[in-house]
Amino acid sequence: MNGRRTPRSRFSRRRSFRSEGPGAEVVRKNILPALLIVSSLFFFLAAGSGRQDRPDGGRFVAKSKIGRLLADELTAEDSTRKTRPVWISFTDKGRAGVRSLEMALSRIEKELDPRCFWRRSKVLETGHLVDAADLPLSSAYIESIAPLVERIRAKSRWLNAVSAEVRPSAVRQIARLPFVRGVELVRSFSRSEPLSPPQAALRLDLADPMVGFYGPSFTQVNQIDVWPLHRLGYTARGVIVCLMDSGFRTSHEVFRQARLIAQHDFVNDDGDVSQDFSDPNDYSDSHGTGTWSLLGGYEPGELVGPAYGADFILAKTETENFEQPIEEDYWVAGIEWAESLGAEVVSSSLGYIDWYTFPDMDGQTAVTTRAANRAASLGVVVVNAAGNERNNSWGHIIAPADGFDVIACGAVDALGQISSFSSPGPTYDGRIKPEVCALGVNNWLAGNREDRSDTYRDGSGTSFSTPLIAGVAALLLEIHRDWTPAQVRQALLSTASLSQNPNNDYGWGIVDAALAADIGWTSVGLDDYSIDDDSSGESAGDSDGRAEAGETIEIAVRLKNKGRSGVSGLRGILSLPNPEIAIISPEVSFPPIPAGETGSGEASFVVKIPWGFLSRPLSFWLKVENAQGLVLSDYVTVFVSR
Repeated sequence: MNGRRTPRSRFSRRRSFRSEGPGAEVVRKNILPALLIVSSLFFFLAAGSGRQDRPDGGRFVAKSKIGRLLADELTAEDSTRKTRPVWISFTDKGRAGVRSLEMALSRIEKELDPRCFWRRSKVLETGHLVDAADLPLSSAYIESIAPLVERIRAKSRWLNAVSAEVRPSAVRQIARLPFVRGVELVRSFSRSEPLSPPQAALRLDLADPMVGFYGPSFTQVNQIDVWPLHRLGYTARGVIVCLMDSGFRTSHEVFRQARLIAQHDFVNDDGDVSQDFSDPNDYSDSHGTGTWSLLGGYEPGELVGPAYGADFILAKTETENFEQPIEEDYWVAGIEWAESLGAEVVSSSLGYIDWYTFPDMDGQTAVTTRAANRAASLGVVVVNAAGNERNNSWGHIIAPADGFDVIACGAVDALGQISSFSSPGPTYDGRIKPEVCALGVNNWLAGNREDRSDTYRDGSGTSFSTPLIAGVAALLLEIHRDWTPAQVRQALLSTASLSQNPNNDYGWGIVDAALAADIGWTSVGLDDYSIDDDSSGESAGDSDGRAEAGETIEIAVRLKNKGRSGVSGLRGILSLPNPEIAIISPEVSFPPIPAGETGSGEASFVVKIPWGFLSRPLSFWLKVENAQGLVLSDYVTVFVSR
């Protein structure tokens, strides 16, 4: 899956050929970088040519530069209202002349962080690792707008813009400045909590050494087939992973082994990503602590994340103060910062929809989507939550999950069914979303008690499926250090559970880490199972195909070989921590299973259900082994009726 790089001019973006999914080539342009480069170069070569002086004092020009949403607010409000966060974008970066531009770009490339330089080199040619979007903002422009704003919130080289708190009375003054391209509202997002019916937790056989190692987190890592890579010693060691979320409690026991290399709070502009104790409404280290623990926590017997050996960067880009909306400018600042430090994977459980419309979910309009696309073009694997919007008025994915190169993550339950809240696709322009899924219902994650002591809890949402998939991406990058974001995406999609028949609920399906790693792992999966309760063979029942009290049933289990070579010598072991249920034949042998879509093998377990057994689901624990060891661990759930 190695790609070939093609040389490109420093001043142009080549047309990008990306695979929307396995076997589907799509052609598109990365709109934002192209616009940035062309517009910046134009003003470098013709400084001041963007000035549009008019005899009316610039009122018409100023109005045309003000975004529609902001303009509507200005007409509806008086000028004394409190400040609003706005984006102020510039026409250029204040440089003139080709030689000046060349020298500036050369200097920036030499000053790149070594890890950033290496990662960009995987997708760009050395000598062409930077472009006009990497140039710093014009200090003269920032100084000129400073008296007109209350404060600068964030700066974006990629967007050639700053976000600032501005009073309505100053907006038109800012828009009249000749170097200002436009003024628009900073969009926000109020987190929607997923509404999902409670589910009974699957009972785990903690006496099993492997299950005991992961503890209650076993279900979430087992569903995406992480344990084979851990068994081979892969933990994402050396891979830089950035989490962008609310705050993080770095002192939690689950992070004792974590290698934290950088952190920044973009909300308060300081180096502490923990809770702001001066604000009684701030609980900002709850959600972020949970997502980090899912991706990289390590407390054997309690919680183990897929990528616990990674190097971590933490960006606090939102607060959980429920009186304050989550705003997109901090997210943009966070991803630019992470990219500059060499981040290889960005895991983001945030999204932005307030003030956007569904037509904006086209992969190139929302500010965060444009920033995510830019990061991916520089070699960063961007993994983002699809959203919890299925059953509310929005009903679609959220930005930046709509990005062309963003791996959008949906949520399934422990049985692999799409959750009731997971945002569906498609994007407005018709692309399938999400890309893939992982557990997002009743996940096990780190939490905080009110007294600030360590605890663990369950939680649901695409926020919690996302770090699991990001952790798998980090594992793939440890195994294949030369892989680009496109190759990681291709590996995840082409080996997921619905790779041949993707749809807008599951995308390409549930991730399979071991299969995506392409290391020749024998990948045997549970294809299907059924109940036989007739009175032939070893079963004894009423032949209605249901498990009922007083019956002896056969559970026919069918395995599928998802690997590239045939497998044989498979032994299945069925267990259940319930003494009322008698498993008459707990061990069976499966026939040899050839590779490929048609490769499957079936065997049956005999189970006796006592009279008077109360109606409820039974989650049997299935292990399949061969001479080399364990090849499958999964649940077989049977509902018993009376």
